[in-house]
Amino acid sequence: MRITKLRMNLAAGICQFLFVFAVITLLLLSCVGPEALKDDGVGQSKVNIALLAGAARGGLVENDTMTGLEDESGIDAITGATNKTFTAGLHAGINIHGHRLESGLDYIAFDQSVRYTYPADDYGQRDIRFQQIRLPLSYNFLFFRNERNRAALELRVGVSLGYTLSKSITDYGNVPDYTFRKWDAGPTLGLAFYPWRSAAGYRAGLYMDIYRGSRIYEDRYHTTEGMGGQSYLKVGIVVQR
Repeated sequence: MRITKLRMNLAAGICQFLFVFAVITLLLLSCVGPEALKDDGVGQSKVNIALLAGAARGGLVENDTMTGLEDESGIDAITGATNKTFTAGLHAGINIHGHRLESGLDYIAFDQSVRYTYPADDYGQRDIRFQQIRLPLSYNFLFFRNERNRAALELRVGVSLGYTLSKSITDYGNVPDYTFRKWDAGPTLGLAFYPWRSAAGYRAGLYMDIYRGSRIYEDRYHTTEGMGGQSYLKVGIVVQR
């Protein structure tokens, strides 16, 4: 019990640190003067603003492999299903030594079901819907630059902090008790490809992000490391200036 509390306190401390760090970074990026938006002398703005919108899929990591539950008996056990949802974001990036530091604010909705099939014990379904705001912070590696030094491909490596704004959980049948945490944090990896550019300095493209973070959901079948953690894949369109 004491070790569990220490882990929870450590996770909470990390979440708070990432939150403060991301907020400070975002404020610094948003408060730069107009001169920072000017060309840096090689055809690239020092600061870039981007709008993102698309589809997301993911949510809680279900324990469908029965990890850590060797003593449990049943057929089919735990299964799950996720639905595609909507995501949108506003990001700001600043160019540093030929690459980019980026932060921003994302909105993501999640919709999934977890089914428990233990005929002698838990037998039912839990529908979980929740909405998050997220603060990503990444270092972007830029590739395939054109004559204006604008990169066609970006590789984003960083971290993301999420806060659950609201949730709706509906139970059917006999399902186990649970706890649901509002905060999660973890590593994120993404790609952005910009095939369309305008003479006015705008460019549009496609992006993809994947994330695997800390546990936000726990019941008696989701106590092993990694189970009940937050994860998602999101893809969409990005417009940058």
